[in-house]
Amino acid sequence: MNNRFNNKRLLYLLTGLITILIVTMLIKIPKEKATFKSDIVDFDTSAVIKIILNNRISEGNTVEFNRSDDKWTVRQGKIVSAAEEGAVQNILSEVLNIKPQSLASINKSRWQEFDLTDSLATRIKFLDSKGKILADIMIGKLDFKQPDRPNGGFSGNNIKMTSYVRLYNGKEVYAVDGLIPFSFNIKFNDWRDKTLLCSGKNEIDNISYIYPADSSFELIKKNSIWYTDDLIADSSSVANYLNTLVLMKGQEIKDDFMPVSIPVYQMIVQGINSLSFSIKCYKGESPDEYIVNSSLQPEVYFIDRKNGIFNQLFKPRSYFFKHGS
Repeated sequence: MNNRFNNKRLLYLLTGLITILIVTMLIKIPKEKATFKSDIVDFDTSAVIKIILNNRISEGNTVEFNRSDDKWTVRQGKIVSAAEEGAVQNILSEVLNIKPQSLASINKSRWQEFDLTDSLATRIKFLDSKGKILADIMIGKLDFKQPDRPNGGFSGNNIKMTSYVRLYNGKEVYAVDGLIPFSFNIKFNDWRDKTLLCSGKNEIDNISYIYPADSSFELIKKNSIWYTDDLIADSSSVANYLNTLVLMKGQEIKDDFMPVSIPVYQMIVQGINSLSFSIKCYKGESPDEYIVNSSLQPEVYFIDRKNGIFNQLFKPRSYFFKHGS
């Protein structure tokens, strides 16, 4: 009698637990499916005219990208610069390709756990010409996980990297494969165009070097032959030199520099297809420091050392009569 009574109670208890489980699944699973997204955002990139970026590395200083006549500039405070070629396209592509792998949380109280609070996250806003926000995304922490080996221990390969993101006005936290925070936690200067010179080596036919004292000279192409003044130059040395003029970028930008004297060294490059630009070199604060500036970006000054850009560009006349540097 007692055994049958106990069995009956256990049956009721089991039935109750199963009922609770079924109800929970009916409520929770549809809710989680409703909040899960196959894409974080989807918007027309051609409508984007402004991007506002707040990342941890900028220490509260907003980085702002603005488009005008299909050209992008980047701004922080009072400093406005041309944006690095491809920088904005990389931002747009990175954001649109965010594909959630799982729903990490739907609880706002766990945002800090994923570095997704206002003070911890990287925030990116995309706006159109009317100021409408097309997307507003928060990017949080990055987790590294080394998978277990089947026979114990750890594998040295296939480390799983998971980033966490959410929409600014949403509470859901999504887990995403990849190194997404690394794409946006970049210093302001790394978003800027650091092009010092850019040319086609086959377009150049005249370079004038304006040096101190009597060391100035010209490198001129006549009938496919290069001359330094009236003497035939070494073709290998000229070819090696022209290769450096195809594309050259500076590194450290000196925003507070204002020339107070004429340049110590200068070169003027001319050629076909209206090619024309100049490079000016000023003395820096130390004997081996120079400030280099190009007419391609007249507002930008780069800090250089004598064995850097200076040494590559401002060759002595004797260089062109022998192969080498």
